[in-house]
Amino acid sequence: MNQPQNELLEDLNALRRAVEVTATLKTILDNAWFNAVETAIGNSPSGSTLGADPSGFLYEFRHPLRGVDWFEEAQKVALHGRVDALSEDSKFALWIAGIDPLRTVLPLIESRLQALESFKVKPDKVKMKLQNLRAARGSPSFRNHLFELGVLGNLALKKVLVDIEEATTAVDGVINIDGRDILVEATNTVQQVIPDFVGMSSVDANLQIDQVVYKLHKKVAEGRQLARANGKPTLLFLARTRLGADRMSAQIALRECFSGSDFSALSGVVLADSWKFYATSWHPGVRPDVPLTDTEGRRLSSWYGRMTNLIT
Repeated sequence: MNQPQNELLEDLNALRRAVEVTATLKTILDNAWFNAVETAIGNSPSGSTLGADPSGFLYEFRHPLRGVDWFEEAQKVALHGRVDALSEDSKFALWIAGIDPLRTVLPLIESRLQALESFKVKPDKVKMKLQNLRAARGSPSFRNHLFELGVLGNLALKKVLVDIEEATTAVDGVINIDGRDILVEATNTVQQVIPDFVGMSSVDANLQIDQVVYKLHKKVAEGRQLARANGKPTLLFLARTRLGADRMSAQIALRECFSGSDFSALSGVVLADSWKFYATSWHPGVRPDVPLTDTEGRRLSSWYGRMTNLIT
């Protein structure tokens, strides 16, 4: 094994140890999955993460300072809310590298999957969604499935999820905050519009904006899920992809959409920085067909805020 392969194996083993102590995620990423990725790493001398794991899951859970004693200690201090007690070097390292996602994102994924697995409405549908997630674990669509289930699980944790796969519209879920149903759909921007290489490059901002507009239009166009709301408010959860529209372009796209009548079926949008559903911002519709109530809007704003890091 060369150095890139050994580094990948270390990251894989760290992920395996973290997954082994979960209840639901370990039924998705089981020993067969880890063994297959380990074999693929051994057959990939270049140490290509995506070559070893097409789902991209392992890539998302790598961390450059994992296992470094001083950094591990700094993480513990930060996670206990005592950032002011850290040295400036430690603060800078945490700002640049972030806290290990095995300590933050992975527990969120597990808690959401457990909440969805425990959802009492339509247990057969829940089982099917988890089976679909497991079936997709070897492909890039795995993260798309995880985002949808993460949204539903998060809403279940908040005790507002009342239905999934609603029969009339086939939306992903239905929530109830203020005494009425809100239709919920979750989707990712999956098209790549940013070159995947290191170096100077120029990306047309219009391509990024159009990517988001196109994705929103797919959800509210005539005959689509949210366009069949029949007088009910609607909520779209939209996750950006790593090589897709950046945060600013996505927000510009939302403003453009809300100013046009073609998107009046959208009562509001929660924009997530990635499939991890960790950093979010809340965007209420400007002139929607069915506005959210003050209570609904305040509750959604308090949950999903403006680039708020979700912890539940």
